[in-house]
Amino acid sequence: MPANLHHQDLAGRSATPHIAHCQRHCNISQWKPSRPQHHRRRALRRHCCAEQQSNACSVSHKPGYCWFQQIAQQSQQAAAACLAALQLSMLPVAGDLASPPPSSALLTSPNAQIPRSVDAALRRSIPAFNRDVKDVQNRMEDVSFKLRIPQRKPWQGMAENVQASLVLAQQPDKMMYGVPEERQQEAQRYLKAVQDGLKKVQGAIDLKDSDRTSIRTTDVLRNVAELELIQAPNLSFIPPKNYSSLPQLKGRGVVELIIEKSDGSSAFVVNEGGGPQPQAHLTMVLEGYSAPVTAGNFATNVLQKLYVGQTLTVDYTGVLVGKGTVSGKQIPLEIMSLGDFEPIYGSPLNVQAGELPVLPMSIYGSVAMAHAPDADEGFAAADEFFIYKYDRASSGLAGLSFDEGNFGVFAYIAKGAELIPQLTSGDVIVSAELVSGHNKLTKLPGSAA
Repeated sequence: MPANLHHQDLAGRSATPHIAHCQRHCNISQWKPSRPQHHRRRALRRHCCAEQQSNACSVSHKPGYCWFQQIAQQSQQAAAACLAALQLSMLPVAGDLASPPPSSALLTSPNAQIPRSVDAALRRSIPAFNRDVKDVQNRMEDVSFKLRIPQRKPWQGMAENVQASLVLAQQPDKMMYGVPEERQQEAQRYLKAVQDGLKKVQGAIDLKDSDRTSIRTTDVLRNVAELELIQAPNLSFIPPKNYSSLPQLKGRGVVELIIEKSDGSSAFVVNEGGGPQPQAHLTMVLEGYSAPVTAGNFATNVLQKLYVGQTLTVDYTGVLVGKGTVSGKQIPLEIMSLGDFEPIYGSPLNVQAGELPVLPMSIYGSVAMAHAPDADEGFAAADEFFIYKYDRASSGLAGLSFDEGNFGVFAYIAKGAELIPQLTSGDVIVSAELVSGHNKLTKLPGSAA
């Protein structure tokens, strides 16, 4: 298998060397070294002293003391005054700091907005219907992020977030707003779990136990997400009319993939133990809230059994499925940017300019449609998808994949991610089922348009 399989088959283009990338973005070729500063000073000293000896220098100065040295001394004094003023400006003023503490500066970094796990990405993509529930989520997300601050953690700030969240969680009339009547009991169970979980987080923070705080915060966020899903309506936007004829998933869906080795051997080892297994079970969560057209297209392919019997093409960057299944069929590139209310269609994101996706590719187990070589610009293959093996070591300085913003992510492997490295070329998909989300899918196969 060629080493550049991912870029040729998945991206539909050849890999670009890193050196050319740097020359293009950093404009290295136009940089020219200037004359060293000390050379210019020596030349100036020789010129001034020569004029002094010939009595042609019009600037009055002491013997052996050139006018440029006076200017240099004045510049040094001015620089020292500026430095003293800067140091004074950073002293506490009226009980506050003139510059933010390191932790606040870290939290305001643009890259802090990018989720780094499957749970976080799926949780943050849920439309905010109930603002009080969303406030609890945001506060607990802040606690989760502050736990990553090394050494001295801001325990007081985390405690305040948890206390404010608990006050909101103990007001059922606010937290239950928007829950359908038929799902009241289910929502009440999740709300009770949130209340109990927040109290446990408080206890862990009082003990300043980072591990327990992290685990219990994750449990609270998981229950908050389930409550938000119950409250979330369909889409918070209307896709463009020119794509109305395509299937759309207006919410969440779940697909179960079962994969076997071509020789039928038992070679898959799961985290639960029990020895090698003959099948690999992958649970894929389709995110229709942010990518309804792409997720709807994939769900339709699954219902039509398009991927059953397909063999995998695997390399170190990803797992490609369905290559050449339906020739010529394509769908628009669909990516929702952070802060936007609807996806961008037919155009990649400019990540370098600060455009970041709601569903990032830079998470191990992200799923996107591939770029077929014959697909038009701004479109992706309708049949080929790949599971991305994100690797932090081969990513950019911000921890983002070099292909971030070029592919429309529509799903994540939520269960069975430990099996992805065990997949090899030639493995076969023996089953692909849409286990939930039928009621969210428009234009079911075989139904009237």
